[in-house]
Amino acid sequence: PSIRDRTREFLLTVQSAKTHGITSVKPAKKTSMDAYARRKRFSSKAADIGKDIHKTADKLAKLTKLAKSKSLFDDPAAEISELSYVITQDIQRLNEDLDELSRIHELENPSNGQSNDHASAVKKCLQSNLKTTAESFRSVLQIRSENLQLQQSRRSE
Repeated sequence: PSIRDRTREFLLTVQSAKTHGITSVKPAKKTSMDAYARRKRFSSKAADIGKDIHKTADKLAKLTKLAKSKSLFDDPAAEISELSYVITQDIQRLNEDLDELSRIHELENPSNGQSNDHASAVKKCLQSNLKTTAESFRSVLQIRSENLQLQQSRRSE
């Protein structure tokens, strides 16, 4: 295939447009750009929530490891307490973020069936992941409570 320089033709076309009063090219549809911006806002918020759930799950894994330790002499109580507080705050914030995501979806998404189905599926997945994380957190706190009771009974013996 041969390459042909069409710069001159382009410049002539631009010049012709200027002489006929055409000064700018308008975007095809403003609504398509608005819809894109709405989807991007929803998707970006959903991605941030997913990342934060993952970070919280990582903290929970660390807490689980600490809570399962059964040492009488080297109890990481302060670290467990601090991590528990941070995870509690994370879960509360994530619930608020999911509520905000729902509001974004309700206010900004058009009544496009496929788009709504996708957004609903994303929200359900995030809610499920957060619920699983919160349930695991409760379980870890229960394990910690049981271990503290065992330590207390061993000390009193």
